Amino acid sequence: MEDHPELMPLLTVAGGTMRGLSFRVGRDPQVIGRAPTAGIVLEDPHLSRRHAAVQLIGDGVSLVDLGSTNGTWLNDRRIAGVEQLTDGDVIRLGRTELRYFDPGVARTDPVGLSFAAPRRDHRPTLPLPVPPTPRLPVGGAVLPLPAAPVDAHR
Repeated sequence: MEDHPELMPLLTVAGGTMRGLSFRVGRDPQVIGRAPTAGIVLEDPHLSRRHAAVQLIGDGVSLVDLGSTNGTWLNDRRIAGVEQLTDGDVIRLGRTELRYFDPGVARTDPVGLSFAAPRRDHRPTLPLPVPPTPRLPVGGAVLPLPAAPVDAHR
């Protein structure tokens, strides 16, 4: 797997001030926190300097809280010991939300969209209606504005 870094598990910041950044998880333990010496440095005042750690072990990635003040949350559950991560897990540290993506077994993409079959209880999003063309007064006369482009796919 080290020969192909694109296949290494990934933590993506899904919420917080550093949203959009991604970090590869390796075989060496990586401390997550505010300290500049942490392997994964997150700018969040609600994080401890050494908040949590992740590590690739065997076929999976483990997550452990390092005695942080505000705790480490995995899928809205505060963790107390070592936890194994699965694709799509959401990790919350302070006010930062990380999403775990494992390309080897992916059922989600790095930002958490599911590759699974569509849910039957979920209605698709429909486009908003286009408002009528407004008219602006020009020198006392009212002239229509040019028409908005028509969506041919409707």
